[in-house]
Amino acid sequence: MDKAITSSTTRNSPAAVTWGGPADHPMLDIPFHVEIDGRQYKGREISLVRATISGLIDPHMQGLERLAWVVFRFQGYTVGLSVEVRLDEVDAAKGTATLAFLEPMGEHLPQLRHLLNAYIAGDVVTLGNVLTVRSPAGAKPKGVAPARRVRRFGGTLLLLALTALLLGLVATKVYQRVFTYQLVSPAVVGFEGRALAATATGQIDFLDPEAKSGDVAFAIRSNTGQTLSVVMPCDCRVEVLGVEAGSTVFAGDPVLRVSQPDSPLVLTGTVLPEEMLALAQSSAVDLRFADGRDVTAHLAPGGIGTAAPGEPVPVRLIPDQPLADDLVGQLAEVTLRRAVPELIQPVTAYARSLVSEEKADAP
Repeated sequence: MDKAITSSTTRNSPAAVTWGGPADHPMLDIPFHVEIDGRQYKGREISLVRATISGLIDPHMQGLERLAWVVFRFQGYTVGLSVEVRLDEVDAAKGTATLAFLEPMGEHLPQLRHLLNAYIAGDVVTLGNVLTVRSPAGAKPKGVAPARRVRRFGGTLLLLALTALLLGLVATKVYQRVFTYQLVSPAVVGFEGRALAATATGQIDFLDPEAKSGDVAFAIRSNTGQTLSVVMPCDCRVEVLGVEAGSTVFAGDPVLRVSQPDSPLVLTGTVLPEEMLALAQSSAVDLRFADGRDVTAHLAPGGIGTAAPGEPVPVRLIPDQPLADDLVGQLAEVTLRRAVPELIQPVTAYARSLVSEEKADAP
C-alpha cells in the first residue's frame, strides 16, 4: 500500500462511529506491545482505530473500558502512547482480544499516524521484535569518530577500574571482618628471659639495673615498714619494666626482666578473657610497629600465662624473623589471622595486601 494513512473525520463528526472500517483503516502487523492494568500483552495488528492483542486475557474483561499503554520499541529508545480502549471480541481460550479506541482523534493520533505512515512507506522497518529507522538510499554507514572511540574506550577503562576498586573494597572489608581480629592491648618487644617481680606491696626504695650476680637488684619498703631486697640471679642483660626508684608496686608486679646476652627478642602482652577464643583459632599473628614495619609471629610454646579469673592473661609471641635491636621497648599492634580455605586464598591474599597498603597510607 503506497498511500499514507490519513483522516479528515473530526471528533464531533457523526461519521466517527464508522472508525475501524477495513477499507479505511488497514490493520498493520508492526511490532508493539500493550500494557493494561499492569499486565503486558503482545500486539498483533494495529490501525488508527483499533488493535488486536494476544496473551493471558481474563474473559470477564469483555466490554470493559481501560487505559492502555501502547509501546513501540525502537533500537535505543521506545515510543509509548496512552489510549483509552474498550475490550471487544475477548477469546480467553485463544488468548486474543480486540481493543477499540474510544477516542480515535485523541492526543495519541499524530504520533500513531506518523508511525503507521512511516511503516507503510518503508522508513520504519522491523528488526526482530524492535523497530529501526531505515538509512536513506545510497547513504553509507558512518563510522564512529576517533574522538568518540577514545571517549568510549576511556569510559570502559574507567568502568573497569571502578569495578575493580569496588571488588577490592568488598574483599578488604570481608577479609577484615571474617579472617582477622585485632587485640585491644598492644605487645611490647623485649629480650627472652624471666621477670623479677615485687615480693610485697610498697615503694621501690632502691633500684640498680647494673647490679652483678649476687648483688641487690632492687629493694622494696613494704607497707609494714620492712625493707625487702631482691638479689640479681646472674650476670644478665637487664630491662627495667617501667618503674624507677620511688615507684609504688604491688606484690607480683614485674620490676626487672633478666635474660642471657645472646637471647632473642620476643614480644609480650596481655589478652582479655573474651579474646582467648580468637587467639586459639588464629593461624598467624601480624604485628605492626609505629614506624610502619610489619612482622609476623606465632604464639610461643607455653606462651599463655595464668591470671585471676576475669583478669587479662599474659602471652608471649615469637617473631618469625629476628627483630632489629632498635625495636626493644617498642609497642606493636597485634592482629590475629584465622585460617583461610584454599579456595579463596588468592582473594584473601589480595585483600591482605590492600589492608597493608591502607595501613601504610594511614597517618
